[in-house]
Amino acid sequence: MHEFKYAYPAYFYLIALAALLYFFYNLRKLWAASAGKPDPAAKPGPWQFFINALTFGIFQKRVFSRRFSYPALMHLLLAWGFFILFFATTVDFFVARGWFAAFLPRLDTPWFASLNDAAGLMLIAGLLLALFRRIFTRPEKLPNDFFTGRGNFLGDSGIILFLLILALGGFFAEAARLAVYQPPTAEYSWIGYPLSTLFSVAAWQRLELVLWWFHALSALLFIALLPLTKMFHVLAALVNVAFTNRRLRGRLRPMFVSRLMEDPEADLENISLGVSHSREFRWKQLLDAIACTECARCTTVCPANATDKPLSPMKIMTDIRQHLYAGELGTGEQKDLVGATITETELWSCTTCGACMAECPVLNEHVPAIVDMRRYLVLSEGKPPEQASESLEKTLSTGNPWGFPKKDRLKWATDAGFDVPVFSEKKKADVLYWVGCAGAYDPLNQQVAVSMVRIFEAAGVDYAVLGTEESCTGDSARRLGEEYLFETLALQNIETLNRYDFKTIVTPCPHCFNTLKNEYPAFEGNYEVVHHSEFISQLIAAGKLSPDKSLEGKVTYHDACYLGRHNQIYAAPREVLGNLLTTGGEVTELSRHHANSFCCGAGGGNMWHDIEAGSRMNVNRIEEVIQSGADTLATACSFCLIMLDDAVKIKGQEESLKVRDIAQVVAEGLPVSKG
Repeated sequence: MHEFKYAYPAYFYLIALAALLYFFYNLRKLWAASAGKPDPAAKPGPWQFFINALTFGIFQKRVFSRRFSYPALMHLLLAWGFFILFFATTVDFFVARGWFAAFLPRLDTPWFASLNDAAGLMLIAGLLLALFRRIFTRPEKLPNDFFTGRGNFLGDSGIILFLLILALGGFFAEAARLAVYQPPTAEYSWIGYPLSTLFSVAAWQRLELVLWWFHALSALLFIALLPLTKMFHVLAALVNVAFTNRRLRGRLRPMFVSRLMEDPEADLENISLGVSHSREFRWKQLLDAIACTECARCTTVCPANATDKPLSPMKIMTDIRQHLYAGELGTGEQKDLVGATITETELWSCTTCGACMAECPVLNEHVPAIVDMRRYLVLSEGKPPEQASESLEKTLSTGNPWGFPKKDRLKWATDAGFDVPVFSEKKKADVLYWVGCAGAYDPLNQQVAVSMVRIFEAAGVDYAVLGTEESCTGDSARRLGEEYLFETLALQNIETLNRYDFKTIVTPCPHCFNTLKNEYPAFEGNYEVVHHSEFISQLIAAGKLSPDKSLEGKVTYHDACYLGRHNQIYAAPREVLGNLLTTGGEVTELSRHHANSFCCGAGGGNMWHDIEAGSRMNVNRIEEVIQSGADTLATACSFCLIMLDDAVKIKGQEESLKVRDIAQVVAEGLPVSKG
């Protein structure tokens, strides 16, 4: 019996050094992100940095998904097989050098040997699942260039085959070692040991050195080439998730255009607003693009893509990366980013619903990148969509995208016979009811506003409205790229709000809610903002509101993007509906609900213009509602109410399917009264 010695020839270290040097040289692909602008938001703090890396990097929290169960299992096997084998290789190297030898296990320590073989099997199983998926069951959205592919060495499947050979080579190298040196704990290597019995000891002795060198050189070659292959996303994703500020994730960065316009030293003639070149993104946005794994989850869940619009969030990320590498690393021709590499129609197709970001396993932020490029089209090129341009002009001149006069802001109340209190007269109230442009001017949402007044009065809420002093929050303008108009509206509204004394702003519109709560603070507008679904739920829970249980039949609820995905409000609307059900009533979930809800199509300024390509998102959604057999579709969003009601009419289902805001449903169970 031979005693196995950890002995490596000197030239092995030279080869290893060369491999490492080439690996670090190619890390310039990661460093290319430094070409971007500073990003103050990308400072999550040491503790959050560690938690992000551990939770979303090592434990891959966002990889696991019921919707994507097959790739989730595949990545679990691949990642943990790789992590354990990397750990084992590091331990083996340390022991060979005599470092920490008293504390580290040997290759043939029983538990360590068993763990290593399990890891190798996990890696091989994951690789086989990956190959099967790409060759036999490849999803339509998943790209697959077998051996070439988008600047990646060995493409999508070639690198998987290479890793499979590397993993199998490791098992055969282990089998040769066990056969030749016959350690007493060999049977604990529960895969390597059976393999070692396939050939005679003499045969393994002849093969041992060859197999060892083959595996060693294959491993070193993989290390050297890793940044050039698709597997580079393993490193890039770990760095990306670590630097993600999850508290601010998905938020649009303020540009402070108004300050720039007032700066006497600013070269306004030559300045470029927005993003038209990869270097104009913030460095963290470029890191997002570099870290993209091309898993196609974002594109799979994108409502624009699902309705055949020319948008793939994954392509947006890879196009930014391609443009960056072409400019910084000289890899290919660098075309114009906006207009050539990424078309205007792609950018305008996005509803900013956030489905892509909710599904991305590496925490990429697609929506802010798209809006930044829209800002360039609008602010620097003066090219918003033609229809949207009209709404922007109306917003500028009248304070609302419908273009109705400000003097009619309270017409909804007077028409309903309500004399609602106004802050210009009352000065102080517990609740400032932010009606919103839809509530003021759209007939459907005027009913919601009336319902909210009835709820306030029934619950004895001390409230008032701004009336003619209220203007659009600027949500649509901002997402259409008109940041200057947004800032103008925001500063005007903040000035108005600061004149009055109130505790809470309540609004029925998730877009107004999101803007007031999450975006006005950047302009020193800090308020407690509550969505009407939460407020109503609180009133019912506190016993201040006791509507009759009048909701009959089969009821379903549509999660609005800016209430759900963007602000994580899912329970309150459902609690309200649950309190209104009659004995025979039933609340049922749509197949796409909560974070997986499907956009109505109005977000991102798309309320004010149409993309001709493909089908309509609101019709797609209402077809799902019809299939559910629901009698009532409840929602809690001004835009969704309009879009879904239109879709019901398009499908000719007005008699069998009612679309209601939850405030309307609550008010229907209250005694009729007028102020």
